[in-house]
Amino acid sequence: MRRVTLETFIALAQLRHFGKVAQSLNTTQSTVSARIKGLERDLGADLFIRDPSGVALTPKGRELLAHAVQVVEGMNAMSRATGMDAHREGTLRLGVSETLASTILPRFVQVFTQTYPNAKLEIIVNTTTYQRDELLDRTLDLALLMGPVSHPSIANIDLIQFDMSWVAAPHHPLTHKGQVTLDDLAHFPLLSYSTTSRPYLELVEKLRKAGIVTPRLYSSNALGASVAITKAGLALASAPRTYTREFVESGDLVELDVPLDLTPLRFTASFRTEPGNELARRAAQIAEDVAEAAKTIIVKRDQD
Repeated sequence: MRRVTLETFIALAQLRHFGKVAQSLNTTQSTVSARIKGLERDLGADLFIRDPSGVALTPKGRELLAHAVQVVEGMNAMSRATGMDAHREGTLRLGVSETLASTILPRFVQVFTQTYPNAKLEIIVNTTTYQRDELLDRTLDLALLMGPVSHPSIANIDLIQFDMSWVAAPHHPLTHKGQVTLDDLAHFPLLSYSTTSRPYLELVEKLRKAGIVTPRLYSSNALGASVAITKAGLALASAPRTYTREFVESGDLVELDVPLDLTPLRFTASFRTEPGNELARRAAQIAEDVAEAAKTIIVKRDQD
């Protein structure tokens, strides 16, 4: 009895839909159906009740599900104990925030490729909100995002935090003012992350507490676009210092002293804990190691 067959059985028991299982396992619906029929034939029992809306476990299926989970977890444990890796082939569907795409992603891809040379990597750069939804919908296997993701089926590994900074174009009216005041923030456009993001919502709340109820607040889900708008002198932007540093050092942007501290951005590697998602768990550990090395580089750079 093959591991992939048991993983397909477990996935169908959870998702209750052949199409969703096929998408989750990156295979075809006919392959999923063939695996389940083969398993039922081998066991001599019907495991699912099928109807137009999906499937449901039979009493025998419910009885065997717990055993299947134990077998798959046991196989994974044996592979780890013997140094063997059953997931050297396969596809990892990876979601990444733009902040991490420009910092730790290149090194992550390098280490992942070296560790799993026969595995495929599908990378999608998008917002945290999008990644969370796709992770729960099983369209993504692993998400490197502003976390953690609060859900009973999701595990979160802390990766790294980035301090926020305020930047403006050299020709912006506030650039040569010295200390920017809260009153200044009420008279100039401010630029932050997308409207559903934590940084944006935090900024709105802090401005409200400072008495700025109707700020001129712009949002963008792309840091590259935010930098372009800021360089044009159209807004004062809040962004991770690690991302804006090169623009400040080149003279394209100026970091300002603003009396409105923002919480550092916290990033996690988040993945589903279900059987069959072992490659994502291994990849999350690689991301953790890469992020730890990146912290040392960032600290050293800040000290210099």
